[in-house]
Amino acid sequence: MRRPARLIAAGTLALALAAGGCGHPAPDAGAAGIQDGPAVRLDRLTRLDVRVAEVAWRLARANADLCPVSHQRAGWTLQSASQYGAELRPLAEARFGLNGDLPGVVAAPVGSPASEAGLAPGDLIVAVNGEALSRGEAGAAESYDGLAANSTRLDAALAAGPVTLKVRRDGRERDVALRPVLACAYPTQVEVTGTFRSRADGRHIFISDGMANLAENDDELAFVLAHELAHAVLEHRTQPDVVGVRGGLNWAISMRRGLSLSSEADADRMGLFLLTRAEFDPSRAMEFLTSWATVDEGAGGPQFNAGGIYQSADGRRRALQPVLEDIASRKAAGRPLIP
Repeated sequence: MRRPARLIAAGTLALALAAGGCGHPAPDAGAAGIQDGPAVRLDRLTRLDVRVAEVAWRLARANADLCPVSHQRAGWTLQSASQYGAELRPLAEARFGLNGDLPGVVAAPVGSPASEAGLAPGDLIVAVNGEALSRGEAGAAESYDGLAANSTRLDAALAAGPVTLKVRRDGRERDVALRPVLACAYPTQVEVTGTFRSRADGRHIFISDGMANLAENDDELAFVLAHELAHAVLEHRTQPDVVGVRGGLNWAISMRRGLSLSSEADADRMGLFLLTRAEFDPSRAMEFLTSWATVDEGAGGPQFNAGGIYQSADGRRRALQPVLEDIASRKAAGRPLIP
């Protein structure tokens, strides 16, 4: 799911890619698209949602055996008409067939249960296992709450196993059988802030539109998202109500669990393993750090946040070089990619 800009809490956490901290907004944050019309902005946001969803799903699925909590998931990214403001809502309704709080598919990543079931952007989920989902009030003010409530019902049904969805597309309804699979329990959301920031709160992974667009390719985007997933894997930030299946190889992780002064460096290291396991190129992390250093004034020195200390871009590159060598050695020898 994606939260609209107006619903995003002010002060999202840092470019530090951290569980907590401070950061810097993008230069002229939000100015790049201010002259663009609503249709162009919706197109741009939709493409970004799909791109982030594809990378995030690969990471979540490939690392279910390492995550401390995994769920039965469909892999989709959902949206609703009610989460849009007055300017974009009519466009989103026309383009995606959205209706009130009912969940609409904005992304169904390749290989995900949603994709395998034939779901695609433009599908509206109106019922699960014969129980109608809530449309909410007609013309309600911009809100994320109705979509969140429907998503909770979908998640509960998926937790019990295969589901039957009633799906509407182009005015016609059909039944769709979907069989979920186990994946890390931390869905990723795009926040529309124009900043270079990402964070993990123990329930979700968040990435700003500015941060996602800074990544020039999926391998670089995977580095950002895998760093945040690593915070979850290493239990730097946990939530007591997030429960599920512990990964079968979670016990094999030798790295420190829980917050410490090394949490950021540990998340960098673990993140490279996580993205390699999802068949992304870990060496592209170096290129992303170079790009980061050109846009963030704090990248030249160490920064401090609630998750510990993280080094400058140069320091992080130096620290990650032996990790890249370790990963290459493990792959050549056929050894498990578990640090």
